[in-house]
Amino acid sequence: MAQSRTASKTVVGVPVPVALFFIAMMLPTAVSLNLGGLRLSAYRVVLLIMILPMLLDLLTGKRGRAHVFDLLVLAHCGWALLALMNWGGVAQGIESGGIYIVEFAGAYLLGRLYIRSYDDFAAMARAYVGLVLAMLVFTIPEALTGVHILHDGISGAVGGPMAPYIEPRMGIERTFGPFDHPILYGVFSASSFSLAYFVIAKRQLMNLSGMGKVACVVLATFMSASGGPYLVLMMQGFVCAWERVLGTVQGRWAALFTLFAMAYIAIDLFSSKTPFHVFVNNFTFSKQSAYNRILIFEFGSAEVARYPIFGIGLGDWERPVWMSDSMDNFWLVTAVRYGLPALLLLLALLLGLVWTVGQRKNLPAEWRRARHAWAFTLFGITVAAATVHLWNALFVLFLFLIGAGAWLLDAQPQRKGRRPARPSPMPTLRPAARLF
Repeated sequence: MAQSRTASKTVVGVPVPVALFFIAMMLPTAVSLNLGGLRLSAYRVVLLIMILPMLLDLLTGKRGRAHVFDLLVLAHCGWALLALMNWGGVAQGIESGGIYIVEFAGAYLLGRLYIRSYDDFAAMARAYVGLVLAMLVFTIPEALTGVHILHDGISGAVGGPMAPYIEPRMGIERTFGPFDHPILYGVFSASSFSLAYFVIAKRQLMNLSGMGKVACVVLATFMSASGGPYLVLMMQGFVCAWERVLGTVQGRWAALFTLFAMAYIAIDLFSSKTPFHVFVNNFTFSKQSAYNRILIFEFGSAEVARYPIFGIGLGDWERPVWMSDSMDNFWLVTAVRYGLPALLLLLALLLGLVWTVGQRKNLPAEWRRARHAWAFTLFGITVAAATVHLWNALFVLFLFLIGAGAWLLDAQPQRKGRRPARPSPMPTLRPAARLF
């Protein structure tokens, strides 16, 4: 449908719940409420307040009919809950699983239910990019001086920990912004690249204001001095260039993924190392970092082989005593903690939603740009997540962004001089995709 059935109050065009969610993500983890052993950071409070009203809206169809991808979200959350109960018992599993459901389903539903039209999506993109640009006021001095203005200023004011010392890279201090680690700040910044390029600059290289914002996104990402964020940026830049050069060629995306598959097979056949080893060695800053990620993959995948169904929950994974417990691979962490079914359900949600949205034909030019922005953003994060773990604010941002493109499934362009067209069934998924 072109517009939500229920109008939402907005802040600079962004629905109020989404605006509050963005603001909450900009607060360090130290800004939290502690209820017993449960930490409620600012964004968790927003999602906790919203989760039940959003579930009710989903079930009643108040903001669009539920579809198969909503079911995949609920199935993933249900499986994660079972995995955590299998690990820690019913009480511990419900406590840990409950907050996971609030983050996973809550962030997805926030994007799914409150971004319901092109105007909503464009306003969200402007707000997101605006936040990245606003952070530069603090992170440029941070990169030059090493004083973590936002993180230490806010965290220190509430009695929280200061930012840990991390060695500089490329002659600059690695910037935290308001986040827990430079990687998180970098991924947050890099993830806005396609939104700035396609929605704000509208893909026009002579749009100096828009392209200036794109350049500022690149600058913000650079100051994190982290390989993962750089990879997010590079992947988006690559597919943007592919689309620009071959934009009128039919089958260009099938050709791209065929190219990827051929490259994978060639590396596997002719290299003494696996494609994963080659990938990690070439997209990390140091040999030590690459070696550590390879060990993480080897020991982590062995853990998945031992516990493929329900994983190990929040338990410790087997590894050499000298290895850190940090697992820099979001996809691997999901499989290790909750089992392969949880990972497959998440991949089915992500890939199925992107593929189905990509099947829609005859969309207005601005809608096609929005689709590119959304899909390319998710592509960049998805690839980089093989070398980075998405936690805290970045985890919920990823789920929000997945949900924020669901309006493209059934929204109908408004024709001039006519009432908005009734929503048509989703391509390739009717009638089974309609659940309610």
